[in-house]
Amino acid sequence: MRSYTQLSKLSDRIHTLSTTATTVRWLELGNELEALLTEAELIGTYQPPFNILLKDDKSPLYIYISKDAFATITTLRKRDMLQKKLPGILLGPYQSSYRVKEVLQIARKIFHWCSSPVQPNNTGQKNRRACFYYHLGYCSGACLGKISQTEYEAMMQQVLLFLRGKTSLVTKELESQLQQQVATEAFELAAISRDRLLSVKLVTSKQYRLKPSLLLQPELLQNKAADGIQYLQKLLKEYMAVPMSHQLTTIEGYDVSNTQGTAAAVALVTFTNGQADQSKYKLFNIRTLTTPNDYHMLQEALARRQNHPEWNRPSLLVIDGGKGQLRAALKVWHWRTPIISIAKHPDRIIIPRLQFPKLELHEPIPTKNLEYHVLQLPETHPALQLIQRIRDEAHRFSKKQHHRRSERKLLSS
Repeated sequence: MRSYTQLSKLSDRIHTLSTTATTVRWLELGNELEALLTEAELIGTYQPPFNILLKDDKSPLYIYISKDAFATITTLRKRDMLQKKLPGILLGPYQSSYRVKEVLQIARKIFHWCSSPVQPNNTGQKNRRACFYYHLGYCSGACLGKISQTEYEAMMQQVLLFLRGKTSLVTKELESQLQQQVATEAFELAAISRDRLLSVKLVTSKQYRLKPSLLLQPELLQNKAADGIQYLQKLLKEYMAVPMSHQLTTIEGYDVSNTQGTAAAVALVTFTNGQADQSKYKLFNIRTLTTPNDYHMLQEALARRQNHPEWNRPSLLVIDGGKGQLRAALKVWHWRTPIISIAKHPDRIIIPRLQFPKLELHEPIPTKNLEYHVLQLPETHPALQLIQRIRDEAHRFSKKQHHRRSERKLLSS
Protein backbone atom coordinates (compact mmCIF):
# COMPACT_ATOMS: atom_id res chain seq x y z
CA MET A 1 0.00 0.00 0.00
CA ARG A 2 2.91 2.34 0.66
CA SER A 3 3.71 2.51 -3.06
CA TYR A 4 0.35 4.17 -3.69
CA THR A 5 1.32 7.12 -1.44
CA GLN A 6 4.34 8.05 -3.59
CA LEU A 7 2.21 10.26 -5.84
CA SER A 8 5.02 11.71 -7.95
CA LYS A 9 5.96 8.22 -9.17
CA LEU A 10 2.45 7.14 -10.13
CA SER A 11 0.86 7.12 -13.58
CA ASP A 12 -2.04 9.47 -14.21
CA ARG A 13 -4.59 6.67 -13.78
CA ILE A 14 -3.14 5.36 -10.51
CA HIS A 15 -2.62 8.97 -9.27
CA THR A 16 -6.30 9.65 -9.78
CA LEU A 17 -7.20 6.40 -8.06
CA SER A 18 -5.03 7.21 -5.03
CA THR A 19 -6.22 10.80 -4.63
CA THR A 20 -9.92 10.01 -5.00
CA ALA A 21 -10.02 6.92 -2.78
CA THR A 22 -11.59 7.59 0.64
CA THR A 23 -11.35 4.23 2.38
CA VAL A 24 -9.30 1.06 2.18
CA ARG A 25 -10.71 -2.37 2.89
CA TRP A 26 -8.87 -5.68 2.74
CA LEU A 27 -9.59 -9.36 3.05
CA GLU A 28 -7.16 -11.78 4.64
CA LEU A 29 -7.31 -15.01 2.68
CA GLY A 30 -5.72 -18.37 3.31
CA ASN A 31 -3.62 -18.86 0.19
CA GLU A 32 -2.82 -17.75 -3.34
CA LEU A 33 -5.55 -19.80 -4.99
CA GLU A 34 -8.30 -18.33 -2.83
CA ALA A 35 -6.90 -14.83 -3.42
CA LEU A 36 -6.92 -15.33 -7.20
CA LEU A 37 -10.50 -16.64 -7.24
CA THR A 38 -11.77 -13.94 -4.87
CA GLU A 39 -10.06 -11.15 -6.84
CA ALA A 40 -11.73 -12.24 -10.08
CA GLU A 41 -15.10 -12.55 -8.34
CA LEU A 42 -14.88 -9.04 -6.81
CA ILE A 43 -13.76 -7.41 -10.06
CA GLY A 44 -16.54 -9.12 -11.99
CA THR A 45 -19.09 -8.01 -9.38
CA TYR A 46 -18.06 -4.39 -8.82
CA GLN A 47 -16.44 -3.51 -12.18
CA PRO A 48 -13.99 -1.02 -10.62
CA PRO A 49 -13.43 1.92 -13.02
CA PHE A 50 -9.66 2.04 -12.55
CA ASN A 51 -9.06 -1.69 -13.00
CA ILE A 52 -9.06 -1.61 -16.80
CA LEU A 53 -6.95 -4.73 -17.24
CA LEU A 54 -9.49 -7.04 -15.68
CA LYS A 55 -12.61 -5.09 -16.67
CA ASP A 56 -11.94 -4.84 -20.37
CA ASP A 57 -13.82 -7.65 -22.10
CA LYS A 58 -11.54 -7.63 -25.14
CA SER A 59 -8.61 -9.46 -23.51
CA PRO A 60 -9.60 -11.25 -20.26
CA LEU A 61 -10.86 -14.80 -20.26
CA TYR A 62 -13.94 -16.06 -18.44
CA ILE A 63 -14.96 -19.46 -17.13
CA TYR A 64 -18.32 -20.45 -18.58
CA ILE A 65 -20.66 -22.99 -16.97
CA SER A 66 -23.50 -24.11 -19.24
CA LYS A 67 -27.10 -24.47 -18.11
CA ASP A 68 -27.54 -27.99 -19.42
CA ALA A 69 -28.96 -30.73 -17.22
CA PHE A 70 -25.41 -32.07 -17.08
CA ALA A 71 -23.47 -28.82 -17.18
CA THR A 72 -20.09 -28.46 -18.86
CA ILE A 73 -17.30 -26.01 -18.12
CA THR A 74 -15.36 -24.17 -20.81
CA THR A 75 -13.49 -20.90 -21.24
CA LEU A 76 -14.50 -18.12 -23.59
CA ARG A 77 -14.45 -14.37 -24.08
CA LYS A 78 -17.49 -12.48 -22.88
CA ARG A 79 -18.07 -10.97 -26.31
CA ASP A 80 -18.33 -14.49 -27.74
CA MET A 81 -21.04 -15.37 -25.23
CA LEU A 82 -22.99 -12.20 -26.02
CA GLN A 83 -22.78 -12.89 -29.75
CA LYS A 84 -23.90 -16.50 -29.37
CA LYS A 85 -26.45 -15.65 -26.63
CA LEU A 86 -25.53 -18.72 -24.63
CA PRO A 87 -27.37 -19.24 -21.36
CA GLY A 88 -25.14 -19.98 -18.43
CA ILE A 89 -22.87 -18.57 -15.74
CA LEU A 90 -19.76 -16.46 -16.31
CA LEU A 91 -16.96 -16.37 -13.75
CA GLY A 92 -14.11 -13.90 -13.94
CA PRO A 93 -12.66 -11.98 -15.63
CA TYR A 94 -9.15 -13.42 -15.51
CA GLN A 95 -6.31 -11.45 -17.03
CA SER A 96 -4.10 -14.49 -17.54
CA SER A 97 -5.24 -17.46 -19.62
CA TYR A 98 -2.43 -19.40 -17.93
CA ARG A 99 -4.10 -18.81 -14.55
CA VAL A 100 -7.51 -19.82 -15.88
CA LYS A 101 -6.06 -23.07 -17.15
CA GLU A 102 -4.32 -23.71 -13.84
CA VAL A 103 -7.47 -23.00 -11.82
CA LEU A 104 -9.49 -25.43 -13.94
CA GLN A 105 -6.77 -28.09 -13.68
CA ILE A 106 -6.89 -27.80 -9.89
CA ALA A 107 -10.70 -27.87 -9.80
CA ARG A 108 -10.93 -30.79 -12.22
CA LYS A 109 -8.72 -32.98 -10.04
CA ILE A 110 -11.19 -32.42 -7.20
CA PHE A 111 -14.59 -32.23 -8.91
CA HIS A 112 -14.93 -34.64 -11.80
CA TRP A 113 -17.31 -32.94 -14.21
CA CYS A 114 -17.74 -34.25 -17.75
CA SER A 115 -16.80 -32.44 -20.96
CA SER A 116 -19.25 -34.38 -23.15
CA PRO A 117 -22.03 -35.80 -20.97
CA VAL A 118 -25.10 -37.62 -22.22
CA GLN A 119 -27.95 -35.13 -21.92
CA PRO A 120 -31.47 -36.36 -21.03
CA ASN A 121 -33.93 -36.92 -23.90
CA ASN A 122 -31.14 -37.01 -26.48
CA THR A 123 -31.51 -40.29 -28.31
CA GLY A 124 -28.61 -39.49 -30.61
CA GLN A 125 -26.18 -39.88 -27.74
CA LYS A 126 -26.80 -43.54 -26.94
CA ASN A 127 -23.96 -46.06 -26.92
CA ARG A 128 -21.46 -43.33 -26.19
CA ARG A 129 -17.83 -44.03 -25.44
CA ALA A 130 -16.14 -42.75 -22.34
CA CYS A 131 -14.62 -39.29 -22.69
CA PHE A 132 -10.87 -38.65 -22.44
CA TYR A 133 -11.09 -37.41 -18.84
CA TYR A 134 -12.92 -40.55 -17.72
CA HIS A 135 -9.86 -42.63 -18.59
CA LEU A 136 -7.72 -40.21 -16.56
CA GLY A 137 -9.99 -40.54 -13.54
CA TYR A 138 -11.22 -36.94 -13.81
CA CYS A 139 -14.77 -37.56 -15.04
CA SER A 140 -17.66 -38.83 -12.92
CA GLY A 141 -19.02 -40.93 -15.79
CA ALA A 142 -21.78 -38.62 -17.04
CA CYS A 143 -20.68 -39.54 -20.57
CA LEU A 144 -21.67 -43.14 -19.80
CA GLY A 145 -24.71 -42.45 -17.64
CA LYS A 146 -22.93 -43.56 -14.45
CA ILE A 147 -24.07 -40.62 -12.32
CA SER A 148 -27.56 -39.29 -11.70
CA GLN A 149 -28.55 -35.77 -12.65
CA THR A 150 -29.20 -34.93 -8.98
CA GLU A 151 -25.72 -36.04 -7.89
CA TYR A 152 -24.14 -34.22 -10.82
CA GLU A 153 -25.98 -30.97 -10.10
CA ALA A 154 -24.94 -31.12 -6.43
CA MET A 155 -21.32 -31.53 -7.49
CA MET A 156 -21.57 -28.61 -9.92
CA GLN A 157 -22.90 -26.39 -7.15
CA GLN A 158 -19.76 -27.19 -5.19
CA VAL A 159 -17.67 -26.41 -8.26
CA LEU A 160 -19.38 -23.04 -8.57
CA LEU A 161 -18.70 -22.18 -4.93
CA PHE A 162 -15.09 -23.28 -5.30
CA LEU A 163 -14.49 -21.19 -8.43
CA ARG A 164 -16.01 -18.17 -6.70
CA GLY A 165 -13.48 -18.48 -3.90
CA LYS A 166 -16.03 -19.72 -1.34
CA THR A 167 -13.76 -22.58 -0.36
CA SER A 168 -14.74 -22.52 3.33
CA LEU A 169 -18.37 -23.10 2.33
CA VAL A 170 -17.30 -25.99 0.11
CA THR A 171 -15.38 -27.51 3.01
CA LYS A 172 -18.33 -27.23 5.38
CA GLU A 173 -20.72 -28.68 2.81
CA LEU A 174 -18.41 -31.63 2.11
CA GLU A 175 -17.95 -32.31 5.83
CA SER A 176 -21.72 -32.34 6.33
CA GLN A 177 -22.20 -34.50 3.25
CA LEU A 178 -19.56 -36.96 4.44
CA GLN A 179 -21.16 -37.33 7.88
CA GLN A 180 -24.58 -37.95 6.34
CA GLN A 181 -23.23 -40.57 3.93
CA VAL A 182 -21.40 -42.40 6.69
CA ALA A 183 -24.52 -42.35 8.86
CA THR A 184 -26.57 -43.91 6.06
CA GLU A 185 -23.74 -46.40 5.28
CA ALA A 186 -23.29 -45.03 1.75
CA PHE A 187 -19.61 -45.80 1.99
CA GLU A 188 -18.74 -45.53 -1.72
CA LEU A 189 -20.17 -42.02 -1.88
CA ALA A 190 -18.52 -41.22 1.45
CA ALA A 191 -15.13 -42.19 0.01
CA ILE A 192 -15.65 -39.74 -2.88
CA SER A 193 -16.66 -36.96 -0.49
CA ARG A 194 -13.69 -37.71 1.75
CA ASP A 195 -11.22 -37.49 -1.13
CA ARG A 196 -12.75 -34.21 -2.33
CA LEU A 197 -12.61 -32.79 1.17
CA LEU A 198 -8.95 -33.70 1.60
CA SER A 199 -8.12 -32.21 -1.80
CA VAL A 200 -9.93 -28.95 -1.08
CA LYS A 201 -8.13 -28.64 2.25
CA LEU A 202 -4.81 -29.29 0.50
CA VAL A 203 -5.17 -26.61 -2.20
CA THR A 204 -6.53 -24.07 0.32
CA SER A 205 -3.79 -24.61 2.88
CA LYS A 206 -1.32 -21.81 3.59
CA GLN A 207 1.51 -23.96 2.26
CA TYR A 208 -0.11 -24.39 -1.16
CA ARG A 209 1.43 -22.28 -3.91
CA LEU A 210 0.31 -21.66 -7.46
CA LYS A 211 2.81 -22.46 -10.18
CA PRO A 212 4.83 -19.52 -11.51
CA SER A 213 3.91 -18.45 -15.03
CA LEU A 214 7.47 -19.06 -16.25
CA LEU A 215 8.58 -22.49 -15.13
CA LEU A 216 12.23 -23.47 -15.01
CA GLN A 217 13.31 -26.94 -16.08
CA PRO A 218 13.80 -28.35 -12.53
CA GLU A 219 10.29 -27.23 -11.61
CA LEU A 220 8.91 -28.79 -14.77
CA LEU A 221 10.49 -32.11 -13.84
CA GLN A 222 9.21 -31.86 -10.29
CA ASN A 223 5.67 -31.10 -11.42
CA LYS A 224 5.82 -33.96 -13.94
CA ALA A 225 6.78 -36.37 -11.17
CA ALA A 226 4.03 -35.06 -8.86
CA ASP A 227 1.43 -35.33 -11.63
CA GLY A 228 2.54 -38.89 -12.36
CA ILE A 229 2.13 -39.88 -8.72
CA GLN A 230 -1.31 -38.31 -8.48
CA TYR A 231 -2.55 -39.99 -11.67
CA LEU A 232 -1.09 -43.31 -10.51
CA GLN A 233 -2.88 -42.99 -7.17
CA LYS A 234 -6.15 -42.54 -9.07
CA LEU A 235 -5.55 -45.74 -11.05
CA LEU A 236 -4.68 -47.74 -7.93
CA LYS A 237 -7.78 -46.45 -6.19
CA GLU A 238 -10.05 -47.36 -9.10
CA TYR A 239 -8.60 -50.79 -9.90
CA MET A 240 -7.25 -52.02 -6.53
CA ALA A 241 -9.28 -49.92 -4.07
CA VAL A 242 -6.04 -48.46 -2.69
CA PRO A 243 -7.11 -45.50 -0.53
CA MET A 244 -5.86 -42.03 -1.48
CA SER A 245 -4.35 -41.83 2.00
CA HIS A 246 -1.77 -44.42 0.84
CA GLN A 247 0.93 -42.02 -0.36
CA LEU A 248 3.28 -43.25 -3.07
CA THR A 249 6.35 -41.74 -1.47
CA THR A 250 8.63 -44.70 -2.22
CA ILE A 251 8.23 -46.80 -5.36
CA GLU A 252 10.56 -49.73 -6.05
CA GLY A 253 11.14 -51.06 -9.58
CA TYR A 254 12.54 -54.53 -10.36
CA ASP A 255 14.14 -55.92 -13.51
CA VAL A 256 15.87 -59.26 -14.23
CA SER A 257 18.91 -59.44 -16.52
CA ASN A 258 20.77 -62.60 -17.59
CA THR A 259 22.25 -64.42 -20.58
CA GLN A 260 20.81 -67.92 -20.78
CA GLY A 261 20.72 -67.99 -16.99
CA THR A 262 24.35 -66.93 -16.46
CA ALA A 263 25.61 -63.77 -14.74
CA ALA A 264 22.05 -63.13 -13.63
CA ALA A 265 21.19 -60.03 -11.63
CA VAL A 266 17.99 -58.42 -10.38
CA ALA A 267 18.03 -54.66 -10.02
CA LEU A 268 16.07 -52.73 -7.43
CA VAL A 269 15.69 -49.02 -8.16
CA THR A 270 13.93 -46.61 -5.84
CA PHE A 271 11.93 -43.52 -6.78
CA THR A 272 11.24 -41.13 -3.91
CA ASN A 273 8.39 -38.70 -4.55
CA GLY A 274 8.55 -39.58 -8.24
CA GLN A 275 12.29 -38.94 -8.62
CA ALA A 276 15.10 -41.49 -8.97
CA ASP A 277 16.96 -41.94 -5.66
CA GLN A 278 20.22 -43.67 -6.57
CA SER A 279 21.37 -43.81 -2.93
CA LYS A 280 18.76 -46.54 -2.39
CA TYR A 281 19.50 -48.68 -5.46
CA LYS A 282 20.25 -52.35 -4.71
CA LEU A 283 21.50 -55.30 -6.75
CA PHE A 284 20.79 -58.98 -6.14
CA ASN A 285 23.28 -61.32 -7.81
CA ILE A 286 21.46 -64.60 -8.46
CA ARG A 287 23.55 -67.62 -7.52
CA THR A 288 20.93 -70.35 -7.02
CA LEU A 289 20.13 -70.71 -10.74
CA THR A 290 22.29 -71.27 -13.81
CA THR A 291 19.44 -71.85 -16.23
CA PRO A 292 17.14 -69.11 -17.59
CA ASN A 293 14.15 -68.71 -15.32
CA ASP A 294 13.17 -65.07 -14.84
CA TYR A 295 10.28 -65.96 -12.52
CA HIS A 296 12.44 -67.77 -9.92
CA MET A 297 15.19 -65.17 -10.17
CA LEU A 298 12.68 -62.43 -9.45
CA GLN A 299 11.22 -64.43 -6.56
CA GLU A 300 14.67 -64.93 -5.03
CA ALA A 301 15.36 -61.20 -5.17
CA LEU A 302 12.00 -60.29 -3.65
CA ALA A 303 12.41 -62.84 -0.87
CA ARG A 304 15.85 -61.42 -0.04
CA ARG A 305 14.47 -57.89 -0.18
CA GLN A 306 11.97 -58.71 2.56
CA ASN A 307 14.84 -59.80 4.79
CA HIS A 308 15.83 -56.14 5.03
CA PRO A 309 13.08 -54.19 6.80
CA GLU A 310 15.75 -51.65 7.78
CA TRP A 311 15.67 -50.40 4.17
CA ASN A 312 12.08 -49.26 4.90
CA ARG A 313 9.06 -50.71 3.18
CA PRO A 314 8.04 -49.40 -0.24
CA SER A 315 4.68 -47.85 -1.06
CA LEU A 316 4.43 -49.65 -4.41
CA LEU A 317 6.30 -52.30 -6.41
CA VAL A 318 6.66 -52.05 -10.19
CA ILE A 319 7.77 -55.23 -11.97
CA ASP A 320 9.21 -55.19 -15.48
CA GLY A 321 7.23 -57.88 -17.27
CA GLY A 322 3.79 -59.26 -17.98
CA LYS A 323 1.25 -61.31 -16.06
CA GLY A 324 3.74 -64.15 -15.45
CA GLN A 325 6.28 -61.93 -13.71
CA LEU A 326 3.53 -60.21 -11.75
CA ARG A 327 2.05 -63.53 -10.61
CA ALA A 328 5.50 -64.78 -9.56
CA ALA A 329 6.05 -61.63 -7.50
CA LEU A 330 2.68 -61.90 -5.78
CA LYS A 331 3.43 -65.47 -4.69
CA VAL A 332 6.45 -64.50 -2.58
CA TRP A 333 5.68 -60.95 -1.50
CA HIS A 334 4.16 -60.90 2.00
CA TRP A 335 4.28 -57.23 2.93
CA ARG A 336 1.12 -55.19 2.58
CA THR A 337 2.22 -53.40 -0.58
CA PRO A 338 0.38 -53.06 -3.91
CA ILE A 339 2.26 -54.60 -6.85
CA ILE A 340 1.80 -53.84 -10.54
CA SER A 341 3.83 -54.56 -13.69
CA ILE A 342 4.48 -53.03 -17.09
CA ALA A 343 4.50 -55.13 -20.25
CA LYS A 344 6.02 -54.08 -23.58
CA HIS A 345 5.03 -53.80 -27.26
CA PRO A 346 3.00 -51.72 -26.64
CA ASP A 347 3.56 -50.61 -23.06
CA ARG A 348 0.64 -51.69 -20.86
CA ILE A 349 0.16 -51.38 -17.12
CA ILE A 350 -1.04 -54.63 -15.54
CA ILE A 351 -2.89 -54.45 -12.23
CA PRO A 352 -4.10 -57.55 -10.35
CA ARG A 353 -7.79 -57.70 -9.52
CA LEU A 354 -7.23 -57.47 -5.77
CA GLN A 355 -8.91 -55.37 -3.12
CA PHE A 356 -5.87 -53.84 -1.45
CA PRO A 357 -7.51 -52.81 1.89
CA LYS A 358 -8.72 -56.39 2.42
CA LEU A 359 -5.21 -57.84 2.39
CA GLU A 360 -3.93 -58.43 5.89
CA LEU A 361 -0.28 -58.25 6.87
CA HIS A 362 1.60 -61.44 5.92
CA GLU A 363 -1.57 -62.93 4.43
CA PRO A 364 -0.70 -65.03 1.35
CA ILE A 365 -2.06 -63.47 -1.80
CA PRO A 366 -4.34 -65.88 -3.69
CA THR A 367 -2.81 -66.16 -7.18
CA LYS A 368 -4.80 -69.16 -8.46
CA ASN A 369 -7.28 -68.06 -11.13
CA LEU A 370 -6.22 -64.46 -10.48
CA GLU A 371 -7.49 -61.98 -13.07
CA TYR A 372 -5.89 -58.72 -14.16
CA HIS A 373 -6.72 -55.26 -15.42
CA VAL A 374 -4.64 -54.48 -18.53
CA LEU A 375 -4.48 -50.73 -19.13
CA GLN A 376 -3.21 -49.41 -22.46
CA LEU A 377 -3.05 -45.71 -21.63
CA PRO A 378 -2.25 -42.81 -23.99
CA GLU A 379 1.47 -42.16 -24.40
CA THR A 380 1.04 -38.77 -22.74
CA HIS A 381 -0.62 -40.22 -19.63
CA PRO A 382 1.41 -39.05 -16.58
CA ALA A 383 1.02 -42.36 -14.72
CA LEU A 384 2.26 -44.36 -17.70
CA GLN A 385 5.23 -42.03 -18.16
CA LEU A 386 6.18 -42.41 -14.49
CA ILE A 387 6.01 -46.21 -14.67
CA GLN A 388 8.04 -46.16 -17.89
CA ARG A 389 10.77 -44.09 -16.21
CA ILE A 390 10.93 -46.57 -13.34
CA ARG A 391 11.03 -49.54 -15.73
CA ASP A 392 13.72 -47.98 -17.92
CA GLU A 393 15.89 -47.09 -14.95
CA ALA A 394 15.61 -50.61 -13.50
CA HIS A 395 16.48 -52.08 -16.89
CA ARG A 396 19.50 -49.80 -17.27
CA PHE A 397 20.76 -50.61 -13.78
CA SER A 398 20.31 -54.39 -14.12
CA LYS A 399 22.03 -54.44 -17.54
CA LYS A 400 24.96 -52.52 -16.07
CA GLN A 401 25.47 -55.11 -13.32
CA HIS A 402 24.94 -58.00 -15.73
CA HIS A 403 27.71 -56.67 -18.00
CA ARG A 404 30.02 -56.29 -15.02
CA ARG A 405 29.48 -59.90 -13.93
CA SER A 406 29.92 -61.15 -17.49
CA GLU A 407 33.23 -59.28 -17.80
CA ARG A 408 34.50 -60.61 -14.49
CA LYS A 409 33.59 -64.16 -15.47
CA LEU A 410 35.32 -63.75 -18.83
CA LEU A 411 38.50 -62.38 -17.22
CA SER A 412 38.64 -65.13 -14.62
CA SER A 413 38.23 -67.96 -17.16
